[in-house]
Amino acid sequence: MLVGKIARNSRHRILVTIDDHKGAKVVDLRVYQIINDGELSPTPEGISLVPESLNAVVELLKDAQKKLMVE
Repeated sequence: MLVGKIARNSRHRILVTIDDHKGAKVVDLRVYQIINDGELSPTPEGISLVPESLNAVVELLKDAQKKLMVE
């Protein structure tokens, strides 16, 4: 299930999806390449996260955002 997507650059998008992997739900953040009139094709670049690790990853991203704003 697609949660959302953002532009990485003019030829790539980062998609956030919820998928089943071996019977378990995972959140997948993956880079997709734009091909053939806007069709998206997944690349090997990305990560899959189990739901239990989401809060920790979100907190680390918030920490990174705060550190970037200080610079």
